[in-house]
Order: sequence, then structure tokens, then C-alpha cells
Amino acid sequence: MVDMVFLLSNKDKAQLNWMGFLVKSWIECEEKFNWIRFNLIGKKLVGTATQVYNGRTYKFTIEYSPFNRGRFDRVYVESKGLIKSFDTHFNGDGSLCLYHPTKDLYGRPFVELVDIIPWIAEWLYSYDKYLEFKVWVTPEHPHSKI
Repeated sequence: MVDMVFLLSNKDKAQLNWMGFLVKSWIECEEKFNWIRFNLIGKKLVGTATQVYNGRTYKFTIEYSPFNRGRFDRVYVESKGLIKSFDTHFNGDGSLCLYHPTKDLYGRPFVELVDIIPWIAEWLYSYDKYLEFKVWVTPEHPHSKI
């Protein structure tokens, strides 16, 4: 029998080997980010973390799976009085918008979780400055408000 795996897309390969794919992501992230606790829940890698920035507490939930529609990642944040809008870089599903889904891929089919996590710190800084100045101070791609 001929192995035709080479014909699969990268997303299909990640789905076919989902356990290895997610465990690899888990190991990479735990080596670099000890402030996040990960668990495998179903076919998703789920991380939870709390960060305090300028006296405000932010609770993060990170979901990563090749079975998610579109992007593999979903990063959710909760905080008292959190402003969730396109201006503060939230997607329509309530997850954070940390990168442009095509412009920031640079030819990659998806972004590795270990590369996404530092963008959470950038979002925290930008959100804090938004609260102060009412404008996003770091580079961004315009959001559609439709």
C-alpha cells in the first residue's frame, strides 16, 4: 500500500496526528512560559493563566487545536471592566485578535502556539495604553466593523 500522507495539507496532517501535534506544542510552550498551565482536553490544548498588569488582573484561556475552524488558536481574556471591541482587538467570537490571519502568516499555513504567546504580552501593553490614551499605540491591521 502506498502512503499518500504527503498529499495532505498541513492542517490535515496536524489533524491526522493531532495528539503528537498538541503534545509538541505543549512541551515547547511549557519550556518557555512557566506562567501558563496546560492540559489536554479532548482534541484541544488548553492553557490558563493570570497576569497582573498596572494593578489590573487579567485571566487568560488559550485553546489550540488543528480542529478549530480557521485559526488553530483562540485566546480569551477576562478582567473587571474589560472593553471588548474591534478597537481593543477582539474578534467577533470574543477571542483576542493577536495577528492578521493571512498577512502575518508569511507563507505558513498556521502559527505555532509558542509564537503566539508573546503577542499576549504585546496585547496587554497595548490594551493598557488604550485605556490611557483611547487609541491603539502598537502596529495593527484595521478591523472590519461589519
